[in-house]
Amino acid sequence: MPAALASPAFFAAAAAPATQPISVQTALLIILGIILLLAAKSLASLHRRVDALSAAAQPKQAKAAPASEATDGSPPPEIIAVITAAVVETLGSEHRIVSINADTQDNPSWSHEGRRQIFNSRKVR
Repeated sequence: MPAALASPAFFAAAAAPATQPISVQTALLIILGIILLLAAKSLASLHRRVDALSAAAQPKQAKAAPASEATDGSPPPEIIAVITAAVVETLGSEHRIVSINADTQDNPSWSHEGRRQIFNSRKVR
């Protein structure tokens, strides 16, 4: 074995890791590339959100239920319009209102339902 290969300086040089595996410029380019990719992804996500909000802001084409002629027991047209708008916003335009009854004395089902819920909430002893 030659004396140069057996010297401790040769083994120390071979065992020492490289101090700079890549240059500073290469590292900066990699970091810049990652930042550009993240920025592009954020912009794409923002673009999708803006499109969804603009689609939601456009007025929906809803078929309004035909208002029947006003009788003594029917609610005013303003109330019918508010109820119709609430149904369209909540359930969508594929649903429609069949009837609106303002006469609550002939149909006590709401009061019965309220009483039933109260009785069901009580603990039986």
